[in-house]
Amino acid sequence: MPSELRHILFRPTEVVEALRRHQIRLGQPLPRGQVLDCGAPNPAGAGLRFRLELLAEAGGAPGAGKQEFMFDAPAITAALINFCREGKIPLPAKAEKSLRQFGEQIGLVTTYNIRPASA
Repeated sequence: MPSELRHILFRPTEVVEALRRHQIRLGQPLPRGQVLDCGAPNPAGAGLRFRLELLAEAGGAPGAGKQEFMFDAPAITAALINFCREGKIPLPAKAEKSLRQFGEQIGLVTTYNIRPASA
């Protein structure tokens, strides 16, 4: 049975944008502010995670200042899938989806087993 394998790579800034949008959808928006640092600091054998460090805007809001957020693989996957939907990037709905790290980029990997048409 043939299979389709697709890698869609996202730069750290795109992952940040996807996570910001995802957190808004969850009703838990990230604070406004400048991104100080971000990336996937994943030692060998550890599950994929994404770290985001923000300098939150003051404006009298509580929690202003430097804040760090860590996102696990399920949150990153959900954020990237929604980012693809919003950006009209086609993803097979029934494909298995996983994450891999490619240097500084995060890849959304889809694997889809294609069933041959009946003769």
